[in-house]
Amino acid sequence: MRAMSRLSSKENVLRRLRPKRRKLLRELGALADGRGMPIYLVGGVVRDLFLRRENWDLDIAVEGDGIAFARLVADRYRAGLAVFERFATARLVLPDGLKLDIASTRRESYAEPAALPAVAPASLKEDLHRRDFTINAMAVQLNAAQFGRLHDPFGGRRDLAAGSIRVLHEDSFLDDPTRIFRAIRFAQRFGFVLERKTQTLLRRAAATNQIERLSGPRLCNEVLSLLAEREPAGSIASLVRLKLLRFLHPRLRYGGRARRLLAALPQALAWWRRQCPDRPVDRPLLYLMALLSTGSPAVVRAVERRLQLSSVQAEAVACAGDRTGRPARVLCRPGDLRPSRVYRLLIGLPDEALVLMLAKVQAAQQGAAGRRVRRRLGRFVKRDRHVAISVNGDDLKQIGLAPGPRFKEILDRLVDARLDGAVKTEAQERDLAREMAASRP
Repeated sequence: MRAMSRLSSKENVLRRLRPKRRKLLRELGALADGRGMPIYLVGGVVRDLFLRRENWDLDIAVEGDGIAFARLVADRYRAGLAVFERFATARLVLPDGLKLDIASTRRESYAEPAALPAVAPASLKEDLHRRDFTINAMAVQLNAAQFGRLHDPFGGRRDLAAGSIRVLHEDSFLDDPTRIFRAIRFAQRFGFVLERKTQTLLRRAAATNQIERLSGPRLCNEVLSLLAEREPAGSIASLVRLKLLRFLHPRLRYGGRARRLLAALPQALAWWRRQCPDRPVDRPLLYLMALLSTGSPAVVRAVERRLQLSSVQAEAVACAGDRTGRPARVLCRPGDLRPSRVYRLLIGLPDEALVLMLAKVQAAQQGAAGRRVRRRLGRFVKRDRHVAISVNGDDLKQIGLAPGPRFKEILDRLVDARLDGAVKTEAQERDLAREMAASRP
């Protein structure tokens, strides 16, 4: 890891922010000064400032009524505001799109492991102590007289310099098992290692069934956040090593086929970005599909239910197995393959399924077949799936056809004819529609 430079002045770390963001923080400090409230920039954004990494969101903590302060900020900047009374927090979205989280400094207590915490007002030090790791337990003061002063009671900056991830207390992973996933994610993202005692505590917590007590949405958020990292394969390997895939499904395995598929995904994603720059795919969901690709349909459905995926996510994940494997095998075939056949194979599949299909072919190391698939997929995504015909249901009624299943059959055949070049003009479409309507089904 690159060594961090020493601060030469108390404001140096905030100078790493863009001038517009730094100006906003000074204004927030002045606003808090007017109400006698200590105010701080806290958490991951402070960590990333030291690491010279871009962080687009700002987390603010105030010693006092954070929600009242958030309403004041929202009024001043005409920001959208969402309030979460239970956790004494609020989220603002400024007109330029900046997200700003404002919270009261607070302590947390857990009625039982893996439960959501109860919160109570507390000092800044107590607020920092409730956080996951020392590297995320630093604050920079924003009040005018102390602007830029670092508060680091637990040695977070020292651990940053050492490339070390350290929990703040022994029950951290048991109180909140999502921290297990976060430890893996941060280690992968920053190239850090878990401090020895933290590593022991994580292994002990992973060996329990505490993760099983997490709700579907909380577990889903952590899994997809982990898969959103730049190189998720390393994080998945950590999940396997710690036997954590069992919390998705006891029969979920990560074997050679799945590893090769994950290794092929970056190339398939790069191809997709070139073909469809205006249609980004859900990358974390795509990696989840790859992870589930060798699981049985029953396993895939069980994971959908466990994570409580949305209907859109579930539709994509359902394509992880043979719903992409079978079309991929057809697209690999040499010789002529009519565009209409490709269209019928692929229409209706989510974009993530199309990328996964290409990755499956590339993972099988089929050079010529891969070129055929890319060519056929390329034509489909750039041209054929946008095909339109001029004939519609009203036209079929006008030529004497009663509404019914025959409508769809004729319209589908017209689309196929247009794709295959059998008809090229609107007049030819209408002639073919009349011919099919006159014939018996």
